[in-house]
Amino acid sequence: MEFDRLPSKPVVKSLTGAQAEWENWLFSNNFKMMRDSDGVDWRVAMTFEQLPSELDRHKGKWIATLQIGADVPIARLVETGTLDPEQDERLIILAGSGTVPLRMKKLRYEALGENEMRETLVRVLPELRENFRKTSLHEVKRSLIHRWVEGLSSFGQREILGVQLNLSEDFTSQIDSET
Repeated sequence: MEFDRLPSKPVVKSLTGAQAEWENWLFSNNFKMMRDSDGVDWRVAMTFEQLPSELDRHKGKWIATLQIGADVPIARLVETGTLDPEQDERLIILAGSGTVPLRMKKLRYEALGENEMRETLVRVLPELRENFRKTSLHEVKRSLIHRWVEGLSSFGQREILGVQLNLSEDFTSQIDSET
């Protein structure tokens, strides 16, 4: 900045504005969190492993695994229109009033070297973020909620409509009544 040509207005108008601008910049340049079109924040966990290449014994193969997930309260899912209070009443009752852990299938990328893996992730992560931002994920979220509720309801692990289903007690009472 030249001292003889100082700006006529301050560069940063307020500390609050500067903080908000800084947080927006950090969020847009951080690929550990992504926001979808409904405003739900998804976490991205990346793991890397290096294995020997099948093609050349002197080279290695890099594998990057991305796990994308979010913990979303049921009220937020109703608010965003993912769940309809009237049509999905039973699903909402089964899910309860807490948060639903939404976990997508793992994405796996392979590359023959570290630089190639870096180039792949530099290309893939912004595309993934942009797809999340543009696309409505209502159907994906609904299927993840269904899968989660089914997993909880399996084998009597979930209290459904105030009745605890416990298979071991049911079998025990059945055996006692037969003897």
